[in-house]
Amino acid sequence: MKTMSAKDHSLSGKHPKQDFQVERIAFFSDAVFAIAITLLVIEFRAPHVTKETTEQGLWEEVAAMKYKLMSVILSFSLVVNYWIRHHTLFKHIHNYNKKIIVANMLTLIPIIFFPFTTSFLYESLGVNNAAAAVPYRLFLINNILAGVMMYYFYWLLMKKYKEMSYPMEKEDNREFEGKLIVMTLSFTLVVIISIFSTEKSIWGLLPFGLYNFFNRFSNKKKITKHA
Repeated sequence: MKTMSAKDHSLSGKHPKQDFQVERIAFFSDAVFAIAITLLVIEFRAPHVTKETTEQGLWEEVAAMKYKLMSVILSFSLVVNYWIRHHTLFKHIHNYNKKIIVANMLTLIPIIFFPFTTSFLYESLGVNNAAAAVPYRLFLINNILAGVMMYYFYWLLMKKYKEMSYPMEKEDNREFEGKLIVMTLSFTLVVIISIFSTEKSIWGLLPFGLYNFFNRFSNKKKITKHA
């Protein structure tokens, strides 16, 4: 199989290491996501067992870790969700410029803060419910920033610098943009409601839940129609 020489690449307007450089950006980003996910469980330490430890006491300690477990699973799911979106975008990238590199780095900033906001959240739950509103909102703001930065990255690639990426299918484009916007707006709504009532703030996720429900219903309807 004949490979392109530096001269051939020059004639095509493509740098000989362009593809490799794009892959380097993707590999670096994947490493950041992987490290962030790994760090989520750093503070998730097993209960300390001594000679005086009883089975019942140990089970009580395990049960007391429920908030940690819930927080870690939630954060893991969210980070994976952002990674999937990031991965989807890199499936289309074939070139880059300085602004795209900067946008990619900005996308990674909220990701590296997930271990901190997650740890802050589960350390406060069940201990001081009044003070827990602070880490709760920080965790939500972390997600809002992750969504905003991801959308900015998407906008640069698919809207402003279209020549840097292969176009998405119309349906994929609509789904990617729609889910990201609705999810980010839902987290924003949760923060706003939490100012008045932390307990009722979960209702802020209703728009995202309804969006997913109608989106799945619409997809099933299309599949049935084409079957």
